[in-house]
Amino acid sequence: MVHAQDVSLPPRLFPLSLSVEAGQVVHLIGPNGSGKSTLLQLLSGLEMPETGHIAINSQRLGGQTRQTLAQWRGYLMQHQRPAFVMAVFEYLSLVLDSLPRQSLQQMAGSARDEAVNHIASRLAVSDKLHRRIDSLSGGEWQRVRLAGALLQVLPSLNPHACLLLLDEPATGLDVAQQEIIYQEISMMAATYGIAIVMANHDLNRTLVHADKVLLLNQGRLVATGRPGQVLTDRQLSEVFATPLEQVSTVNGPVIMRARTS
Repeated sequence: MVHAQDVSLPPRLFPLSLSVEAGQVVHLIGPNGSGKSTLLQLLSGLEMPETGHIAINSQRLGGQTRQTLAQWRGYLMQHQRPAFVMAVFEYLSLVLDSLPRQSLQQMAGSARDEAVNHIASRLAVSDKLHRRIDSLSGGEWQRVRLAGALLQVLPSLNPHACLLLLDEPATGLDVAQQEIIYQEISMMAATYGIAIVMANHDLNRTLVHADKVLLLNQGRLVATGRPGQVLTDRQLSEVFATPLEQVSTVNGPVIMRARTS
């Protein structure tokens, strides 16, 4: 469904290839500056690779309008705030404005409101809808932004959407909020068949929630495969330049800093 062939943008990212199928959750992991955000930017179509190409459902991203890209994929960037102040419901309305007009015209207003209220409730921002975005805490704003990204790819609102790109979606969230976020991501993939590609710093979440992992370092692909194949003690310790190991617990394996004698 999503295919990147030998894409690069030196020196931030060197040639790599990636395929993501419908309903698959792919985690991008690696130290800061390893190329995760650059790869997401290229997959979004907002930046073009120096070499290679990217296609969604066999349609190349190069030359597509921003409106077309918005119909195909949702994209949660890092630390993004609108250029002007508005209420949360106005921000979410801007997301709906980017969706296919034909789809929205065929849907009753009550159905649109129901979709917004459902996502807002799931992410615990229903009571924030009439608040100004500049009054929100960092965690509240992160959940509002994620609500917008989920609405953009919700099939009932946008039947053309097939890809959701997330750049560290759990940033600034407490443990309970993180659990909700990962549940929603898993639901979008399993229930609606949305392909998910996300940058992630929580290796233990990757161990549990990812179907496929790309381990990046200094713009290069070090390893790719299932979590158990990629998140090995040796590879993680080398890439993160600190001793890491998987430890068995009653709740399953956990990655932690290795004890040194």
